[in-house]
Amino acid sequence: MHTAGDPELKVYGIFGYPLGHTVSPAIQNSAFDHYGLKSFYFAFERPPARFRFLMRHLRSLLLDGFNVTVPYKWVILKYLRRNLTPTARAIGAVNTVFRKGKRWFGDNTDCYGFLTSLRKEGRFSPRGKRVLLLGAGGAARAVAYGLGQSGATEVRLVNRPRFQKRREDIVRKFNKLFSPRTKFIGFSLNRQNLKRGLKDVQLVVDATSTSGDPDRRLIPIDLIPKARRGRHLLFFDLVYYKKRPFLKDAKRKGHRILDGKSMLLHQGAKAFEIWTGRRAPIQQMRKALHDALHSQ
Repeated sequence: MHTAGDPELKVYGIFGYPLGHTVSPAIQNSAFDHYGLKSFYFAFERPPARFRFLMRHLRSLLLDGFNVTVPYKWVILKYLRRNLTPTARAIGAVNTVFRKGKRWFGDNTDCYGFLTSLRKEGRFSPRGKRVLLLGAGGAARAVAYGLGQSGATEVRLVNRPRFQKRREDIVRKFNKLFSPRTKFIGFSLNRQNLKRGLKDVQLVVDATSTSGDPDRRLIPIDLIPKARRGRHLLFFDLVYYKKRPFLKDAKRKGHRILDGKSMLLHQGAKAFEIWTGRRAPIQQMRKALHDALHSQ
C-alpha cells in the first residue's frame, strides 16, 4: 500500500478464522524493525463470507503482501487464477501472497518451513525414511510434497473418513509426481490402520488442525511403541500454540519430539524474504516468537 505522503510505507497481514492464537505480527514486525523499514504487519481475522468478498476485490486491496492460514489456504486459489508459483501449484495450497506490479501471486512457504525445521531443529533427513502423516488439509499437502521432494521412501497418509477425497487426491497426485522414488499410501483413521501406519516408521507428523477437540488422542498411547536403543522416532506436531497429547504421549514413551514453533519461524522468514528481497533476521524473529508465546 503506497500512500501519497510516504511511498516507503508498506502494510502486510495475515488472514484466517479464527486468529486469536497468531503470533505472526510479532515475528514479522520484529524483522521490519531490524532493518528500520516503514512496514507493518497486522492480523485480519475475517469470517468466510467477508474473506471471499475481499478476495473478489483483490486488485483493489490496499496491502503489499499477506499470508493466509486456516481455513483459507485452498479458498484463495480460485481468486489468484493461474498466478501461482510452481511450488504452490504442485502443493495445491497457498499461504503467502505477493505483488508483482498490479498482479497478485500465490506461493507456499509451509513446505520450506517444514523441511528447514526438520533439518535444523529436528536433526532429521527424510531421505530413505518411512513416514506416518496425520491429516490431509493444506498443511498436510505441504508436508507430503516436502517429503516427496526430499526422497522419503514411503508416506502413509491417515485422516478422518469424511475427508476421504482430500486424502485420495494427495495420494493420486503425489504418486504421479514422485513415483517411483516415493510411495504414497492412504488410510482411513481407525485403530487398525494407525497400527499399520506406525510399523517401522522413523517419523510421525501431526498436520491436523485443532478444530474439534484439541485434546483428543488421534493415536492412542498404547499404540505408540516404547523407544529402545537405536529406535527413537521423531514426533512432529505442526501446531505451535498448544501442546496436544500427541507430543506428550510420544515423550512419555521415550521418543524425540518437535512442535510447530520452528516451522512457523522458518516459513515466516521465507515470506519476509519474498516480500522484501532481504535476508530474514532469524535470531530477531526467533526471539520475537518466544516473547510473543510467553506473553499469551
